[in-house]
Amino acid sequence: MVSVLSLLAGMLAGAWLWAVWLDRRKAGNKLALPLPGMWPLRGRPIVSNPEQEVWNSLRSAFHDHAVMVKVPILRFTQLRETPMAGSARNAAIHNDRLLQSDQWLEMLGGLYTTFTVCNLNGKVVGCVDVLGKHEGSHASRELKKGLLLDCGIAYIVTSAFNVPDAGILRELFLGEMPEPPVDHQATRGGDSDFHADMAAFASQQGRLAG
Repeated sequence: MVSVLSLLAGMLAGAWLWAVWLDRRKAGNKLALPLPGMWPLRGRPIVSNPEQEVWNSLRSAFHDHAVMVKVPILRFTQLRETPMAGSARNAAIHNDRLLQSDQWLEMLGGLYTTFTVCNLNGKVVGCVDVLGKHEGSHASRELKKGLLLDCGIAYIVTSAFNVPDAGILRELFLGEMPEPPVDHQATRGGDSDFHADMAAFASQQGRLAG
């Protein structure tokens, strides 16, 4: 009986050592990959032609801000702080939240918008997705919209052929109302035109969301 148990123990130990050796060999192979004499890669523009058009419009509208390209959303958001655990039950809740946090981070890890507008202190004020070949799914856009709005960050979807004018963009992202033209100040026609443009843009966003 003792010899049988010893044999089983030896087999289990041998199997464990074999598994450890394989893992180390795989890790060693990854580290030992020789660097190529020439990388099978080439440089390419970071934006497409339609995205370039929108980028130019955003840089003009937000001349006093930075307009960054394809920044991961997790780069400028963070998970909300959880309260300190003071009991065994609270500790369990805290650990569960940490587990959920890891799952959220994994799910959102590859999420980004085409353009991110931030002030010169690095605070993000709005994000823009450009419709095109790689614009992502409706579900992805809805996810980003809800996530960013919960963080107090404006989010819009546009195309290169229908970019909102500077006044609408700054109203959406900064809350600024444009000054009406001098010849419209008496009748406030400028404000009426602006609100009509805002209503048209809001209607367009609804169609894109659908």
